[in-house]
Amino acid sequence: MPNLETLLKDTLLLTAAPDAPWKSYGASPGTLEAAAADPGTPGRWKWSHDVRKPGRVSGVTYHLLRTPWYVEQTPTVLEELLWHPIEVGYRGLPLTLELTKKFLVRKYETSSGTVAEGQSAYWLPAELDRSMLLVFGFQLNLRAKSKTYSLEPIPLDVLEQDDFMPRPGAKPPKAPVMKVTRTETGTLQLVPLRVLVCAEFVCCQESTDYVPGAKARTSRFRPHLMIMSNRPLEKLAAKISIRRPSMSTMAHEGLPPADDEDGMSHMMATGMWSDSNSPEVAWEKIFTVSIPPVWSSIFSRFKTNLPAGAGYLMASPDAPGGPGFLSHRWNDAAGRYEQHQEELMPGQGYFDNIHVAPPMRAPKTLRDLYPDAKLHLDEIVMAPFCIHDCLHQHWRWLPAKEKSLHGWDAKGPYTVPGAPHIPLHQHLRVEVESPHAYAYCVRSEQVLEPGRWEYVLHEGLAYGINASNDAMGKLLLGGRALLSPWPSEAQTSWAMFYWVLRYSRTRDRAVERLLEDGAPVP
Repeated sequence: MPNLETLLKDTLLLTAAPDAPWKSYGASPGTLEAAAADPGTPGRWKWSHDVRKPGRVSGVTYHLLRTPWYVEQTPTVLEELLWHPIEVGYRGLPLTLELTKKFLVRKYETSSGTVAEGQSAYWLPAELDRSMLLVFGFQLNLRAKSKTYSLEPIPLDVLEQDDFMPRPGAKPPKAPVMKVTRTETGTLQLVPLRVLVCAEFVCCQESTDYVPGAKARTSRFRPHLMIMSNRPLEKLAAKISIRRPSMSTMAHEGLPPADDEDGMSHMMATGMWSDSNSPEVAWEKIFTVSIPPVWSSIFSRFKTNLPAGAGYLMASPDAPGGPGFLSHRWNDAAGRYEQHQEELMPGQGYFDNIHVAPPMRAPKTLRDLYPDAKLHLDEIVMAPFCIHDCLHQHWRWLPAKEKSLHGWDAKGPYTVPGAPHIPLHQHLRVEVESPHAYAYCVRSEQVLEPGRWEYVLHEGLAYGINASNDAMGKLLLGGRALLSPWPSEAQTSWAMFYWVLRYSRTRDRAVERLLEDGAPVP
C-alpha cells in the first residue's frame, strides 16, 4: 500500500527532480516547520508565492533573449494564477477543499530537473526551470457533532503510513468482526475519508514539442492539479484562473518605431480557434512558400476580441463527434463565401485553443497610405502561431503525427490523434473573466476510483517565444507571394504577415478568409 513518499513520485516535479528540497508544514505534536534547502538559482522564469495564500502564484515573468524581431527583455507573462477551492462529493455529502495553509503538508522547490524520453507515460520529456509542488491533505472529521461535518488536516504521522492510500483497483477491506464478552474491551479504529491534492507550478525550458512539425520554440508551464482519495468520490469540480496583465509589457523590435509605436497595440485581447480535422491539412505541407498557413486552410472556427462573460464547453464525454457546424470560406476566384460541413472528433467541443496576446498593427507608413478602417490595419491578430508576447493553451490539436500532440484515451495521455488533452470523463468549460484573463473549469460526474490520480489542466500552457530557427522565421516574416501586391514595407512586417493569413484584399477592403463564428454571411 502506498504512503505519501511513494505517491508523490508520480508528480511532474519529483519525476524530474526526485531529490528536490522541501519544507514541511503541519500541526502534529512535536513537529515544527522545517526549513527547505536552497532550491537553486532561478533561470529564465521568475514568480512569487506566499504560503500564507498558497492557492496563488503572482508576478510570473520570463526572460526573453534577443531575436531578429525583439530586444532582450523580461515581460510579465501572468499577473496571477489562482487555484480555486475544489468541490467533491462523498456519499451525497458536498465537500469544499480550500487550498489554504491550514491544509498544506509540504512545499517542494527546484530550479532544475530532467524528464527523460520514455521515463513517464504522463509527462513529456522536459528540462525544468524554476518550479514548485504544493501538497495538501484533507480528512473528514469523525468527531464532528451528529448530522454535521467538517474537514481537518491529515495528521503528519498518518501520511507516513503504508496504508495511507489504497492501490488503484484494490477492493476495499472487509469490515472486521470483533467479538468480545461483557468483561472484555476492544478498540475500533475508523479510517475517515482522506483526499490528497497536489498543486504544481512547473516551468520548463524552451522546447519545440508544443506545435506540430516543431515549427516554433516555446516555453511550457504546467499549473496543474493532481487529486486522489481513499474512498470513491461521486463528483469533482475544479477551477483555475489564468490572468495576464491588461497591457503588454513587451517591447517589439522590427521596423524603426515611429511616434512611439513599436508594432503592437499593447492592450491585451483574447481569441479562440478550432483546428480543421480535414485529412488534407498537414502542417508539414502548409508551412511552405507556395502554401502558407492561411486561416481558411487550417482553422474551422474562430472568435476574436472575446468579452468578459463569454464561455464555451470545450470538451465533453457527451460530444459524439461526426458532422458538426457549417463554416464559410472565402473563394477568391468566385468572389464569394462557400459553405463547408466541418467534421468533429469524439469529445471535441466548441473551440480547441485560446490565445491571450496584444494585437499588432501595420507599419505607420502603410496605415497612413491606407487610412480606411475597412482594411483593419490597426488591430491584427497573431495566428496560427504567435511569437510576440503570446500566452496560449491548447486542450486539443488537429490529428497530427507527433505523439506530444495526441489526446487521452482510457489509459492516459498522448495516445489518440485529434482527441482532447483531458481525461475522457471530464467536461471542460473555459470562461473569459476579462479581455486578458480566463478560467479553466473542469467537472466530472463519474465516480472517481480510490487510489488513482485525477488530473486537472494536465496539458499545460505555453508562452510564445520564437521561430524554431532563423531561416524559418525569415520565411514566415517575408510571406512573399501573398504580400507582393502591397508596398515594400509590408514585405518585412510581421504584422502584415499575420494580416495576410487572415484576410484577402479586395481593392480597399479586407475580406475574412474564414468567416468569424456568429458573423452573418455577406
